[in-house]
Parts: sequence; structure tokens; C-alpha cells
Amino acid sequence: METVQNNNDLMKRLNSSSQYLQSNDMRVTEVREGYAKVEMIIDEQILNVHGFVHGGALFSLADTVAGAASFATGRDSVTLTGTINYIKPGTGGKLIGIAQEISRGRTTGVYEVFIFNDKNTLLSRATFTMFFLDSDKYKAKKDKEKK
Repeated sequence: METVQNNNDLMKRLNSSSQYLQSNDMRVTEVREGYAKVEMIIDEQILNVHGFVHGGALFSLADTVAGAASFATGRDSVTLTGTINYIKPGTGGKLIGIAQEISRGRTTGVYEVFIFNDKNTLLSRATFTMFFLDSDKYKAKKDKEKK
């Protein structure tokens, strides 16, 4: 039960403390260890000249959901690298980003991200490597547990 409460607390923290998420109509809707789901409203502010969701908005959502999934491990992180493949034009009323942890080590974690629209059409696929900011503290904790 404590894990569920921690996940709910993290979700509330991410949604309320990030002006970036709020100003871009993003909302973390689910987190658990190594996994996150973030939704983003599609409005005219994020459309490109062709009327589709701008690639930068898709990348920003992918980065946000990868970050949320890495935070759900209980560790603070920042993005080290990110790559994205744009598969279909972004249309619809909402974007849904889902991140799943692929690998986690002492200093980095790798997350795969899929972005769908509200019609469940796959729009993009991304991979992010997150750098854990607390790697020294994490190593010390693991060393202490071994003793």
C-alpha cells in the first residue's frame, strides 16, 4: 500500500510543481516503478504549419514521460540522450505517452517511449537515456546493504 501512496504522491508532485507541464497541457496520469503515462491536450498552440502536432511537442512529451518513469524508481534524474522516430502525423484531441524502463544501472536508465493519439494510433517511438543524479548516494546505500 505504501508504494501506491508513493506513486500517487509523485504524480501529484510532478503535476503541481512543473510549470512546464502545466503550460503545455501535460498531466501525469499513472506512475509505477519504471513506468509512466502522461497525457497532453492537442490544441492550436502545438500544431505545425501543416496542422499536425509539431515534432518538438511530441519530443517534449516523450522526454517528460521518460523522466516521470525514471523518477518512479525513487531516484532523481535528468535526460542524457533522446532519439525519436516520427511514425504518423499527430492528429486528434489528445496525446498519450507511455514509457517503460528497459535497463537501469548505477548511473543511467534507458526508457522506451510510445506516443499514441486518442484513437490509439501510434504517432512516434522514442528511446531516452536518463542520468541518475544520486549515483554516489545510491552506490553507498547498496554497499551498506551488502554488509
